[in-house]
Amino acid sequence: MRGSIAFAPTPFGADGDVDYPGLQTVIASLAAHGGPVAVMGSVGEYPALDLDEMRTIMTSAAEAVDGRVPLIVGIGQGSRLGPQLAADAGRAGAAGILVCPFMFAAPSPAGLVEHFRRLAEASGLGLIVYATTGQVYTLDQLRHLAELDAVVALKDEWGDLRLFAEAREHIGDRWAWINGMAELQAAEYAVLGADAFTSGLINVAPHLTLAVRDAIDVQDWVALRSLAARIRHFAAMRARRPGYSTAIIKAAMAMQGQPGGGRVRPPWTSVLPEDMVELESVLAGLAEPVRA
Repeated sequence: MRGSIAFAPTPFGADGDVDYPGLQTVIASLAAHGGPVAVMGSVGEYPALDLDEMRTIMTSAAEAVDGRVPLIVGIGQGSRLGPQLAADAGRAGAAGILVCPFMFAAPSPAGLVEHFRRLAEASGLGLIVYATTGQVYTLDQLRHLAELDAVVALKDEWGDLRLFAEAREHIGDRWAWINGMAELQAAEYAVLGADAFTSGLINVAPHLTLAVRDAIDVQDWVALRSLAARIRHFAAMRARRPGYSTAIIKAAMAMQGQPGGGRVRPPWTSVLPEDMVELESVLAGLAEPVRA
């Protein structure tokens, strides 16, 4: 898990059902960029999917990836459904599991370890801790999870750089350290030792994501600052309204003729008409090539 990790949205057809051929088209395109691909994360709207859809998404994604890059599957269910889905992910050919936020739970370290242990036993896969709004991990919790061999990485989407640095210092290189704040904060996390960064932008402007990845590799901080300036408006639109983190990505993909038509499921809502014109302009700016 190095470089960029692409997070795939779940495309829906006009009838509201998952568009599995469209999903495979999206994932095959993402896999061609050479980094891991994740499905059923927050951009993938995993809380809005039923169990049959989740299982079919796993197998469809594995077929589209075809062993070219690691496939990561998001699982956010509790200690009964979670291990069942984890086992399905293992059978489907996933490489790892992103343990998504729990609902209505503030687990103790012992409870966390037991939940992660059950996921690992069911799947045989490595597990990624996902720190984000609604599921913030303390250093003590992370150190307990590090006692499990199956836990192999942290994705930090909470943005606490001090905690990220402290956790990396205490746990070390046994884990992969993932910047979940994406391209915009790539430089800060790279300085602290992040091995990879997540990307939803790669669905609509892969050349920018790959340019960020390349700039990190050679520690070109000037280039990273320039790239961040180009990406900032798009990132601000994703943060503008609740649900826009996913909806903006899907609307931009629809403008490019990609599968899904920009459709989201409740509780997500579509991009408002007054924001669509602005998004078109922002997307046109993103399309410009990266200058050397």
